[in-house]
Amino acid sequence: MKIVLTGPSATPYAREYISNAAATLRRSGHEVFVPHEGGWQAPETPSAADRFDFEATYQALREAGLLMAVLDGYTVDDAVAAQIGAFHAHAREGSYPRRIIGILHDTRVAGWDWSGGDRALTPQIRQSILELGQVYPSFRAAMDALESGGV
Repeated sequence: MKIVLTGPSATPYAREYISNAAATLRRSGHEVFVPHEGGWQAPETPSAADRFDFEATYQALREAGLLMAVLDGYTVDDAVAAQIGAFHAHAREGSYPRRIIGILHDTRVAGWDWSGGDRALTPQIRQSILELGQVYPSFRAAMDALESGGV
């Protein structure tokens, strides 16, 4: 499956987390585009720099069947929000089914026991995701859903 994996990319440790998750998806046989890596193939040092390319990301969002978005932070990262909106628009206008997986680990938003869940997300982001998929409390839970065909 072609997957766009996005998340906050302003810091090296955030990029490293996303790149490691992308490597896991790639090992499972998926084609993965990561905006900060700048393409479908990981560069030699994927988290060393933000290689974002607007046109490449736009094309990847048009081609992908799944958007996997890390939603951490008091508010969803503005680039992630824009990518969710673009993907959602392509999904509504496209000719094949597409899905969105949100990943929300941030206990400041979801609560320590995830009791807040995705309810703290802005309504526009939440609805865009829930119309096409679901929000999970961890990358592992999202991977389990993907591998079981639940996505």
